[in-house]
Amino acid sequence: MEVVVKLHGDLQEKAGTGTIKVPIVEDETVDTLLMKLSRRHSTVVEAILDPTTGELRDNFDILLNGRRIQQIRGIHTKLKHKDEIAISPPEAGS
Repeated sequence: MEVVVKLHGDLQEKAGTGTIKVPIVEDETVDTLLMKLSRRHSTVVEAILDPTTGELRDNFDILLNGRRIQQIRGIHTKLKHKDEIAISPPEAGS
């Protein structure tokens, strides 16, 4: 099982790629996905998460299949095979 993580803006530059396939297991959540992602792209995850709280920084958006995770269960949102995660920094579309 795997999910596809799409990075936008300067996150894409930090990772050196815009798309990353990450293997997942059943009932994995966004926070564990970010831990796996940090092993390969620590600067990306450091930009996304607040180092003090471990929570998503307010100005970042993470979309799960087009829906903001903040509207679901935040970083505790469960993932399934072939989900698409899009991570956008502030003003990525500008």
